[in-house]
Amino acid sequence: MNRLIILAFLILTSCSSNGQNNFEGIIKFSTEITTTELAPDGFQKQLNDKYGDSLLMYYSRNGNFRRIHLNSAEFGADSQFYYRNKAKLYFTNKNSSQIDSLDTKVNSLKLLKKGKIENQKIMDLDCECYEFKAISKYNQNVTLNYCYNSESPEINPELYSDHNDFYLNEYYELAKRPYLKFSIKTEEFKITYLATELTEKEIGKEIFELK
Repeated sequence: MNRLIILAFLILTSCSSNGQNNFEGIIKFSTEITTTELAPDGFQKQLNDKYGDSLLMYYSRNGNFRRIHLNSAEFGADSQFYYRNKAKLYFTNKNSSQIDSLDTKVNSLKLLKKGKIENQKIMDLDCECYEFKAISKYNQNVTLNYCYNSESPEINPELYSDHNDFYLNEYYELAKRPYLKFSIKTEEFKITYLATELTEKEIGKEIFELK
């Protein structure tokens, strides 16, 4: 009898956890890239060619997501696939069959401090913003910014608990919403993704197929 009670409890808690709402849909971002005087010659063009001028981010209800870089160069970045059950990011490039991967349980940054910063208007929405200051494994200063609107569709942070890299799990735990702005700043460059459109809709499984 005790075994049945324990089993019933586990089933109920599992259903409760996985049954939480999780945003499914698409967010389109503009991509803004700038470099500093410390950047090597031609670095601005290299980044523009690699990452393009805009980004589509597809969220699946099961916790998977995919980022697609638009208008990157002939051999620039194509997609980043995140599979929740594998806790890995897979990277693909245009006109290449090579697939690279990253273990998201390992954070490539060492946190120095984090905290709330000034709110920002994004898509005419008042967004709360948070900043993470860190040091990379190459001993570079890195600043990450995430912004979200509290009225956006909800994200279930448990689905992203294994995405430690770039403190994405901490961001989702804090906001429980998809980000409408993400930026990464180093001593040489800054890349900012700023949401221009959010659409809540069912996404076909084929979008998340790694080919």
